[in-house]
Amino acid sequence: MAEEIYDAVAEKKKLITGRFEPAGKKARAASDAGKLKLVREFIHEPYQGVGFTIDKGQVLRYELSHGPQILDTVYHVRSRPIDEWADTWMSGVFGALTLHEGMHYFSCTPYARPLLTIIKDTVDYDNLEKKFGKGAAHSFIFPSGRCTESLWEIAYGVKNAYSCNSGLLQGIIDVAGEDVARALRFPPGVFMHFQCLNYDKIPTHKTYYSGRGNLKVGDHIELLAHEDLYAGVSPCPLGDQHNMEKYEDFTCYPVKIQIYEGADGPLETAPDPDLK
Repeated sequence: MAEEIYDAVAEKKKLITGRFEPAGKKARAASDAGKLKLVREFIHEPYQGVGFTIDKGQVLRYELSHGPQILDTVYHVRSRPIDEWADTWMSGVFGALTLHEGMHYFSCTPYARPLLTIIKDTVDYDNLEKKFGKGAAHSFIFPSGRCTESLWEIAYGVKNAYSCNSGLLQGIIDVAGEDVARALRFPPGVFMHFQCLNYDKIPTHKTYYSGRGNLKVGDHIELLAHEDLYAGVSPCPLGDQHNMEKYEDFTCYPVKIQIYEGADGPLETAPDPDLK
């Protein structure tokens, strides 16, 4: 019999994140029971960034309203947007590189507290793993992950193309102001949704797969906000990630963005670890 290997890091993660789970579970139960109240809803078109606010105790929903569409997202604490944001490094340390129900978006050091929790994801993961292997997902993080103007120019020869780098900055400008965006210089922590992939290469890297036939209209993901946040969203110009031969061939779709709260007001949120 092979020797069982004890994963001390996994056990420590459970101890750290366990105290933050009850609020997410209660929010999920309220969502499943139809006990959330719609506060705001809009359709966002491709090739432009958007910024908006989310209040503590509200639920944010991204929905594929017209077709498969990759989304890049960022979140900054409204009281100190230059100093505290949802951080991919800290979130990866306490979670994983692929993002699933129950996982938290932790803020950057020195705060290291949960800013959002994924409470619901309706994408068919069984289908993704059947087609693309164990570990396939659609929500993920990657070092400084977002497409940039230079990426599109070097890959496709298109100068000053729309990118998620510029779209996310535009969203930050819209909601937090130009001074905040200039101080940040670039989106510091980007979380992706609706982009089919698997970290299945050796050396470790990811393989992208088409969203067509794997993501469907109506698929959505919901996140509970634990703090008052600024959000920036960019529909990635890769769109449904199906035809990637030419930049002009990318197919993009509008997405629906909704904000909910409890029937009687903000939902319960995770406790602040209040690090010293």
